[in-house]
Amino acid sequence: MLAGRPSAHTTARPPARLSALSLVWRTLVTFACLAVLLVGGLTRSNDLFPFGVLDQFSRGIPPNGQVVNTCLQGVTAEGAVIDIRFGHRSVGIERADVENQLPAIQEDPALLEPLAAEYDRRHPDDAPLQALILCQRITQLRDGAAHGEEELVEVTQWER
Repeated sequence: MLAGRPSAHTTARPPARLSALSLVWRTLVTFACLAVLLVGGLTRSNDLFPFGVLDQFSRGIPPNGQVVNTCLQGVTAEGAVIDIRFGHRSVGIERADVENQLPAIQEDPALLEPLAAEYDRRHPDDAPLQALILCQRITQLRDGAAHGEEELVEVTQWER
């Protein structure tokens, strides 16, 4: 009770019951979400994000293993090699999405062509790319810490 004021009494009403239609709708949505989650897990695909497995978070790296970071480099008409960041502002796709398609890209490097086109479209003041190099930067670990120089390995290359 506040100074001089009577306390307010509220009467509790029983909770409202859901209609049959509301109950069916909620049940169907729940089963649909569970089905998408199950399909994403069984196919080990990130295509159904956020219901996929999110591979990048699903396993650890041994303390004496290696960290592999997929990278992208562009080659200009002058032969200069430039590092290109993955992302929607640069090439229109995230690194994890490229990593999920790595075997297909290795088999058909022409799958990198849309990335070059997107980079050129988003960087109109720069000279068009003549080639894209899909690469991996490999860092060796010793006792969980980086050890030695990182190694740059070319995975595949697309040329215009």
